[in-house]
Amino acid sequence: MCCKLMGVEAIGKSPHAWCGHFRKGAGCAIYADRPKACADFSCYWLNAEGLSDEWRPDRARFVLHREEGGRRLIVEVDPAQPQAWLKAPYHATLRDWARRGAAGGLTLNVLVGPRAYEIQGDRDIDLGIVRDMAAKPFAGAAQ
Repeated sequence: MCCKLMGVEAIGKSPHAWCGHFRKGAGCAIYADRPKACADFSCYWLNAEGLSDEWRPDRARFVLHREEGGRRLIVEVDPAQPQAWLKAPYHATLRDWARRGAAGGLTLNVLVGPRAYEIQGDRDIDLGIVRDMAAKPFAGAAQ
């Protein structure tokens, strides 16, 4: 899903479009020489302990990654499946993470195309349109 959802300026790849180097069943055709933004991207599913295969981005239909030194967890949702984050067990787990992480300053945001939501322990806040999808691709998520 990162090959679809994330934009990569170095190769002119826009967010929410499959990368031209992605090969179904094989992955990245330029993996050994991939751009720094791709190499630096840290998928939370790969790095978090205890997340089962149902959280695997191609199954969940979203990518999890951290920003701001781990203080922000981003759920980047496939616009083709905009409700994916609301399904069980994802939504309840995300709310639990938000509830438990709030004391430590964790912010949990969901991005669905141009729209964003903040998940809190007891509610989801629609933050509205927060990004211009026509803007140039971003270089990748900070860790």
